[in-house]
Amino acid sequence: MKSQILYEAVVGLDNVAEIAKQVVSLVGQSAIVLLHGTLAAGKTTLVAQIAKRLGEGSVSSPTFSLQQCYGSKMFHYDFYRVEFDEILSLGLLEEFEKSGIHLIEWAPLALKELLVDAGFNLYEIEIEVVDDSSRKYIIKALDA
Repeated sequence: MKSQILYEAVVGLDNVAEIAKQVVSLVGQSAIVLLHGTLAAGKTTLVAQIAKRLGEGSVSSPTFSLQQCYGSKMFHYDFYRVEFDEILSLGLLEEFEKSGIHLIEWAPLALKELLVDAGFNLYEIEIEVVDDSSRKYIIKALDA
């Protein structure tokens, strides 16, 4: 699996909208974006800013529902403590075929590998806590 860094920046929590602008610009209208970071790194905060950029309104974490749909162009998933087999048995792979931006928190490695092998338009964003008020964002394109 190859990856290419498209964008990298350290920003304050009050500038996450700038990262959202970059994400929307880089991934286009239809893509799958895997979000990586520790608990409370700001994954859902970034999703909220992307939704705002797309005109989709407020966002809530899909921790208990696994998936939230915002309009017809944005989908948000939280697979924390969800095994790959559960994703398959729930039929969530078919959801990724819908046109729009799919933002996935806590994607299992097997899912990432499957999406790359299937040829999806796939990106990865790593969020690293720098300090209490800033984060480092690395946006990568992934392909087989």
